[in-house]
Amino acid sequence: MKNRRIRLLVSVAVNSCLLLWLLGSASADSPDPKSTVEALLGAVETLSKGDKDNPDPAVTRRISQIIDIAGVSQSCLLDTWQKLPKSEQENFLSLFRQVLEEVAYPNSAKFFKSTKVEIEQVKVDGDRAEVETVVTHPEEGMVEVGYRLKLLDKQWLLEDVLLDGVSLVTDLRSQMQKILREQSYEELKRRMREKLG
Repeated sequence: MKNRRIRLLVSVAVNSCLLLWLLGSASADSPDPKSTVEALLGAVETLSKGDKDNPDPAVTRRISQIIDIAGVSQSCLLDTWQKLPKSEQENFLSLFRQVLEEVAYPNSAKFFKSTKVEIEQVKVDGDRAEVETVVTHPEEGMVEVGYRLKLLDKQWLLEDVLLDGVSLVTDLRSQMQKILREQSYEELKRRMREKLG
């Protein structure tokens, strides 16, 4: 009876740890932005070792769980986001996630392949944090990569990446806004689908 209880407790503990790992949080009581970035880098490293033409869906989903995709979408679409009905917002999120998982993550994995990453500093200010890293790339040399995170529902989520101080979200917003301004929302979606082609 005692052995059975011990096995049950061990099983619960292991499954709880696995669940927390899948949710991308180091601990339910004390979330840690550094651990979140380490989990992200670990997933990208796993992706870099796999088939670049057929990335592992479990790994790409894992990365998506660490990114505030809804927040990034709203930041990029600005006023257009508010004008979309709820159903279309969900459609856009689904398309954006697909582009990230099938195009952006594998491209990031290529960049990080054969690199050395060192976490330099972690700054936390309330529900915001920045994790500063230095990446030593065989061709690009040393690149400073900063990860901006925010705390949502007791979980640190990535909201932006800075490459040598340049915001990827700001760059993405500029590209999307140009298409929205000069063409249309439907054209933006068409181009996103085209990237999946």
